[in-house]
Amino acid sequence: MIAKIIVKCIIYNPKLNRFLLIKRCEDDDIGAGSWENAGGNIESGETPEDAVIREIQEETGITDIRIGNIAYVAVLEREIPDLLIVYLCETSTEAVKLSFEHQDYTWADEQQCRTLLPDAIIRDFEKNNVFDILRQ
Repeated sequence: MIAKIIVKCIIYNPKLNRFLLIKRCEDDDIGAGSWENAGGNIESGETPEDAVIREIQEETGITDIRIGNIAYVAVLEREIPDLLIVYLCETSTEAVKLSFEHQDYTWADEQQCRTLLPDAIIRDFEKNNVFDILRQ
């Protein structure tokens, strides 16, 4: 299988006990108006961890980020499939400065995540026990 590799970042703030969710602009080409985790393509010469740091900075303005374990890996079936590497990340930063691709953000508890995120992401979170982080 040939796939494009994408990194996604579950950004957890332990002080708030919340995950950062960001909302794509309504006129975006991919996922218009949907809530998601920060992330994107790995650029030439980058490691996945380099891409995580860059994507978080570009999309949220957060520079205080600690990359933890990989939460899960998933495949999105498309013409050319996307292989998602989803990292657990941590920050103490609360302020967010969104990129032009995004229009809103929230520090979400489990119920907000379940309300805002697409079903496929919720299933991945459940399957991989991601919500357990918020329940500790």
